[in-house]
Amino acid sequence: MRLTLCGAVIVAALVVAGCGGSDSRTSAGSSTATTATGTTTTTESSNVFYVNKYPRPRNPGPHPGARVDQLIVRDVRRGTGPVIHAGDRGVFEFIATNWNTGRPIEAAWHKSRPFESRVEHNVVIDGWWQGIPGMRVGGLREITIPPSLGFTTNPDLQNATTYFAVVLNQVIPEQPPGAGGSGGASGSNTVESGSSG
Repeated sequence: MRLTLCGAVIVAALVVAGCGGSDSRTSAGSSTATTATGTTTTTESSNVFYVNKYPRPRNPGPHPGARVDQLIVRDVRRGTGPVIHAGDRGVFEFIATNWNTGRPIEAAWHKSRPFESRVEHNVVIDGWWQGIPGMRVGGLREITIPPSLGFTTNPDLQNATTYFAVVLNQVIPEQPPGAGGSGGASGSNTVESGSSG
């Protein structure tokens, strides 16, 4: 009798707990996301935009004579939003530095218009094409790119190792063919393949 009563109480407790819970979704299909820095944003789950709160990274300084032969990718902070894959379009903030000389190349950090591009071969430099996929929205990643994966068509940078600190602000969902939309990147930026930096 006691065993049956305990079983009934447990079943009732599970039913009540299941009815009263919340999964952070509103009736409109949006979700609440908490970023790595504690910022909470409620947006459509497929279109999360992270507002960058990270301080601007310090220049890594010159590394004269340093030789980097392979891509080095390090997640400083992992994001909590959607993952970007090769071929996806994303919105980024970044700083780019010549690893050997320490000279800044370009930056799109805390600007009113972040860098937007598709992460695709022959659209961005190969170091981005290989080093960005797998990032989550809200993440901060450092990428050290050897000359063979960097600005191979830029005479001033073709032999330079390049350092990037990158924040992924948003993964832009793919529009079905014929659906319209802006779809355009924000002009010619450093990480575009063949840029003159």
